[in-house]
Amino acid sequence: MGNRYVDVTITRQTKPVSEKGFGTPLVLATSKNLAYKVYTDIDQVTADFATTTEEYKLLACMFEQDPRPSEIAVYGVQYSSETGDPADLTSALDTLIAMGRNDFYYLLSVEQGDDEIAALAQWIRTKDKIYAASTSSTTLYQTLKGLYDNVFLLVHDQPRQYPAEGLVALLAPLEIGSYTWTFKMIRNIDPATYDDDQIDDIHSNNACTYISESGVNITSHGVATSGEYIDVVQSTHFIKSSMAKAVFELLAKTPKIPYTDTGIALVVAEIDKVLKQAFKQGIIADENGEPLYSITVPKRDEIPANTRAQRVLPDIEWTAIIAGAVEKVEIKGTLAV
Repeated sequence: MGNRYVDVTITRQTKPVSEKGFGTPLVLATSKNLAYKVYTDIDQVTADFATTTEEYKLLACMFEQDPRPSEIAVYGVQYSSETGDPADLTSALDTLIAMGRNDFYYLLSVEQGDDEIAALAQWIRTKDKIYAASTSSTTLYQTLKGLYDNVFLLVHDQPRQYPAEGLVALLAPLEIGSYTWTFKMIRNIDPATYDDDQIDDIHSNNACTYISESGVNITSHGVATSGEYIDVVQSTHFIKSSMAKAVFELLAKTPKIPYTDTGIALVVAEIDKVLKQAFKQGIIADENGEPLYSITVPKRDEIPANTRAQRVLPDIEWTAIIAGAVEKVEIKGTLAV
C-alpha cells in the first residue's frame, strides 16, 4: 500500500523453516443491485433487505458481536449462483474501486459457492485487504491451500450462520497487532459437528473451523490459506500503509526537504515513528522493554550523484522481529511421593 511518491516494500521472513479503513468491512450483497452504503445499526438494514434475506442474516450476525464495527459498508450486485458468472462479482468490485470506494479493509459476501469464493480470493490476492469466507465445502480448502496470504477460510457445517463474518466483526474494531484469529468466541454461532480427524484435516489444509474445546466455543486456527498467520499478514498491511502515509505527509506538508543528511534524517524519523507505533500495538517484539527493530539508511555522499539529481532517496531499509503469539503450550510434569 503506497502512492506514486512513496514506495514501501515489506518482505516477511516468518514461516518456520523453509488506520485508515482497517476497521471497515465491506459486505458484497447479491440479492439486488445496491449503491455503496454504510450501516451503523441492524435496524437500518431493513430499509434495503428483508429479514428473510441472506444479507440481513449476515449483517445481523455482525452487529450482534461485542465488540463490533461502528460501521459496516454494503455494496450490491444482483447475481445468481446458478446462472451467473463469478467474474461478475469481481467486475463489480473493480467498478466500486474505480468510483473511489476503496476505503474498506475486509471483504465479505453472502456467496458461499466454491467458484464464487475462488474468484473473490483470486481478485483480492493483489490487494492489501483481507477476504474472509464461510463455507461447508470439504474440498475447497484443498484447492486454496498455499495460494493466498490474505484469504481466511472458516469451514462449518452451518455456514449460513456466518461464522467467518461474525469473527471479522468481532476483530475489526481492535488494534492490529493486539490479537490473533484463534481462540475467539463468536456470538450466536454453534460449534461445527466435525470429529477430530476432520478438524485435523481442515487445519492441515490451512483453514479454520469453530469448535468446542473444554466447554468453550472457539475459532480453531488463525491462518490464511497460504499457511501464514493472518495477524502477521495484517501487521504487514498496517506497517506498509502507515509508513507510506507518514512519509508522504512529510513530503506534502514540508515546503522543502533538503537532500542532505539532515533532510534524510527527517524521512527516517517518520519511519521510526511508525515502527514505534507498531511496537506499541504488539506487532514488533521487544527485549527488556526495547523494541527489536533497526533502520539503515545511506549518507548523502554514499548516494550516486545521478540518483540525487533525480531527487530519489534510495536504499532505506528496516528489519523488525515480530512479536508473534503463543497458541499452543507443552507442559511436562512429575508427581512424586
